[in-house]
Amino acid sequence: MDKIVICSAVMLAPEGDLLMVRKKGSSYFQLPGGKVGPEESREQTLIRELKEELRYDVSSMEISFIGSHSTQAVNEVNTVVVGYIYLIKLAERHAFDPYQELEEVLWISRADWQSYQWAHLASEFVLPKWLSGDFDR
Repeated sequence: MDKIVICSAVMLAPEGDLLMVRKKGSSYFQLPGGKVGPEESREQTLIRELKEELRYDVSSMEISFIGSHSTQAVNEVNTVVVGYIYLIKLAERHAFDPYQELEEVLWISRADWQSYQWAHLASEFVLPKWLSGDFDR
């Protein structure tokens, strides 16, 4: 089985909504972020990926590591994804357009999260913490 290592962001709007993205050709919503590049730290990867995917620079923002999780990748067959997850609380809600490989970027609220198909990493690791209010503290 193959393995990919990614860094992803739990990006929260002030009211607590969670930013999710969907890649072209996929029905799964996942956290913004991507694969760790050669010679990059995890934080450098996250900053680069958010600039590429969202055209958003988080380099001067507070970025907090919240944990890692391994699970089956949803977009790659026979592949395990190891995700390093970071929390970014935004001071204001932004409208993001999809770039690169993204088809859709949207804010998901605690009231409508069940309307979307979540990638395993997000559903197994992030969703329970987000719904319970762990990130609100």
